[in-house]
Amino acid sequence: MTESNIARTSIIEEAWDQEHLVRKQETAERLPKSLSVRRKDFNTRRKSHKRRQSRAEETDSSLGSHWKQDIFSIQLPVMPLLAGWQTVTSRGNEKSVRILDCYLTLQTEVPIMNEEQRQELNPLIIKIKCASCLPSQPVPIDELERLCSPVYCRYQFYKTPVHETEGQPHGTHVHFQDINVILLGALSPSDLREYLEGPPMVVEVHDRDLKSEEYSRKPTLFGEDPLDACLNLQALISPKQTGHNPFESYNKKWNPYGVARVSFADLLLGHTYLNLFVPIHNCEAKPMSHGQDSRNRASRGHLQPGPMPMGNYLDANSLLKLRVDLAVPLRLRAEVLDQDLIGTQFGLIIFVFDSKNISLLHSLLQDITMINAKALDLDSYSLRSIQQILSAFKVRVKIEDQKDLDVLTGFHLLDGKFHLFILEGVADQALRQLWERHQSRMPAPEHGKYKVLYNSQLLFRHRLYTDLETILYHVLLFKPLASLLKHPQLYIRNAVPPDAFQALVRLHYICHHSTKLKDVVTRDLLPSSAMIKCLSQEFGMPISQEDLSDETLLALPRQTAPSLEDLRSQKLRLSSEIQSHQEKYLQWRHSMLQKNREHKNSMIQKNITEAYQVNKKSLKPVVKVIRMSAPVKDAVYNYSIQTLNSTELAKRELHREMAKTE
Repeated sequence: MTESNIARTSIIEEAWDQEHLVRKQETAERLPKSLSVRRKDFNTRRKSHKRRQSRAEETDSSLGSHWKQDIFSIQLPVMPLLAGWQTVTSRGNEKSVRILDCYLTLQTEVPIMNEEQRQELNPLIIKIKCASCLPSQPVPIDELERLCSPVYCRYQFYKTPVHETEGQPHGTHVHFQDINVILLGALSPSDLREYLEGPPMVVEVHDRDLKSEEYSRKPTLFGEDPLDACLNLQALISPKQTGHNPFESYNKKWNPYGVARVSFADLLLGHTYLNLFVPIHNCEAKPMSHGQDSRNRASRGHLQPGPMPMGNYLDANSLLKLRVDLAVPLRLRAEVLDQDLIGTQFGLIIFVFDSKNISLLHSLLQDITMINAKALDLDSYSLRSIQQILSAFKVRVKIEDQKDLDVLTGFHLLDGKFHLFILEGVADQALRQLWERHQSRMPAPEHGKYKVLYNSQLLFRHRLYTDLETILYHVLLFKPLASLLKHPQLYIRNAVPPDAFQALVRLHYICHHSTKLKDVVTRDLLPSSAMIKCLSQEFGMPISQEDLSDETLLALPRQTAPSLEDLRSQKLRLSSEIQSHQEKYLQWRHSMLQKNREHKNSMIQKNITEAYQVNKKSLKPVVKVIRMSAPVKDAVYNYSIQTLNSTELAKRELHREMAKTE
């Protein structure tokens, strides 16, 4: 019975009692006085009835406080309807007082999208099926289930909202029933193609997120809070990290997770479905400064625990199983893509060659200079003037906003062994012009290592290196890339900025292992402009335009080819020098052997030598030592006050000897 029904019943009963009382009074006036006793008994019974009724109301109110009204909700996923499903069923997971179990089903008579809409919108269906062989080390599964939240996955496809799956119970094999639908028809075809050809999509597998707990912090006076002791420390704010507030991330948790990289590049080949088994790797460790580490250690004991240790995903051979379905093959839309790509699309080219190839370096720099001078209307000046202008030219207007500006941007890296050029420009204009000029001057094979990575079909919507302030950014390393990567200090955490380390690793792989430009783009090996700047600050040396023309700095100086007569004269001069030196050596050797024989046969000289060696030895002075035997055999009384004390007897003997010398 609800509270409203109870109140309504009590009002009716009170009205009935009042009416009944009025009738009794009227009847009592008509009855004789002998019935007064009966009336008193009735009043007594009526009062006891009211007491019982009030007690019942108190009991109902106390029960009502425990059984309050609540709201039961259930979520119904509608994403499968876009995937072609006609029936969606969901079960309630929340607990309620009056509802034990609940199922909700939504059914449509026809699919929500017809065939024409499917052809136009082209839905991409991503199904995450399961995560197999999740690690049980270093934390066992039962501990993860007790301390951590349920297992879930998170990813973001292109610029769509971040998708997160429902949490599932912990185990070595976790199954998901997750469906995500992305309408590719609503995206730009060129942007979609660039995204599919680029780095893989990252899927985060969160299996060790600590359960969220609310840590109540009471207001304290200054000096009582553990952070007050750190306010005067220089480590609180590191000079390398002054752009953030160190107290913002004080109560924020960071939890390790697994990373699976999913590539959709095969969809461009005309496939309509992909069954993928992607290995799961460890995520990158959270960079932590010294000040943050000290604060966390100081407050970890009473505010929040530390993060869970990373799982051994590689040792456990963890895999993430996915299925990707596509309504319309992307190969059928190639004409639309090609029409959209015509215009302001950019290409990329990479040159790697030996530092001894000075002719190729000068010709490449000259081609880049002339192309940029023509785009900036500087081609009327001399080559040297153009080089000086471009070296001092600072890009104040973003080249990204002027897509019709036909200039070559990028950077040039030289380390003493290799020259590396990564250049970008308009695909059909400046970049193709540079490629055609380079084809006419291929270097000779004796000039050492040389390779060019170029793909005219690999196009981009935006430039990558517009934030380098100059059109062509030069970086001169004080050591070769291979030597820097062998340095052990490079692999100590926080010893080198992460951007500089990533730039070293990526550029080394491009120089020594990459063979195709598509592999470089797919594996995300192109360093960003921030990485190049950080690399120049950490390991770079200053370089000017005059240094680029100095052959002694860039490589070994070129030598003119000697004539045949010069070679003959050099050989004759060298042979004469060797012969004269050999004669001098033979004379010296003969004289030394003669002296050794004379010393060996002369007994007088031998005796003189031995006597001289004896005289050189220093004679050690003889020191007189007083020895005293114990008065009793096998008994020493060093700490006794008796006459047998060995120390006292030795002192007496020493005094006697000293008196004799006086």
